[in-house]
Amino acid sequence: MNLKDFSDVEYINLITYKKDKTPITTPVWVADFSNSLVVTTSLNAGKVKRVRNNGKATIYITNQNGSKKLSESLDLKASLIEDADMKKHAADIIRKKYGMMAKMIMKGPDKNRAIIKLEERRG
Repeated sequence: MNLKDFSDVEYINLITYKKDKTPITTPVWVADFSNSLVVTTSLNAGKVKRVRNNGKATIYITNQNGSKKLSESLDLKASLIEDADMKKHAADIIRKKYGMMAKMIMKGPDKNRAIIKLEERRG
């Protein structure tokens, strides 16, 4: 599988890693963002801290509650989008993909939102 295989799916499990390499799995929405994928979460979520500390992520397609593995896993590089314009653009792409549900869940200011960018690992 490659990155583009995840562009149109509804849910992925995002696995981020603690400093001791313990994996933590969370089902999330995902959207295509140029040559990467993006997910959104609260700025104070544990996965944000783990991405800042480590930058390693693994994803696979899942169901809404994350209980089923529906594809092969893909190891990726995770980072936070810090640029305000890019962050807004990514949030808008997620809102557009998920429609009314996103408008209900993603209400409020984007300043409290983190956007995690997922890219293919190089070398």
